[in-house]
Amino acid sequence: MSTRSNALADRFDQTVDEFTRAIESASDAQWAASGGPEGWTVAAIAQHVAGQFPLEREFIDEAAQGGAGLGYTWDDINGKNDARAAANMHCSKADVLALLRDGAGSMSAYIRGLNDEQLDRTAPLKLAGGAAVSTQQLIEGGVLIEHITGHLESLRAAADA
Repeated sequence: MSTRSNALADRFDQTVDEFTRAIESASDAQWAASGGPEGWTVAAIAQHVAGQFPLEREFIDEAAQGGAGLGYTWDDINGKNDARAAANMHCSKADVLALLRDGAGSMSAYIRGLNDEQLDRTAPLKLAGGAAVSTQQLIEGGVLIEHITGHLESLRAAADA
């Protein structure tokens, strides 16, 4: 545990709280609406974020261990995302919120447990052309926090469509 990991976890928790409030405030009509750049329902967007923590943890853990990088391609990720969205177009808000709270709680605790050395370690990220990406960059960037904020914008766009 470090001051940096606590600050990252706090930022993550704040982002999840904002995402949670957006889900909770969605009406039934908004929950079923489609839109945003993905073209998914609000339900599918919310479930995508809530259910993605295990995969995101794989990427973060690989860097924290200074591993050789994961072999996922964009085709792999997009295929998983599209399949998840299709299966969860009509999922319940209560189920998504439970999944979000559980997954976010585990992820926050994991982040808080990282030390500065682990935050600084890198792993090649195939999704970024093999660039060496640090654990902290993955947490802050498109793998975790920015992933949530990006989909929060999509969720709001779909709900307002």
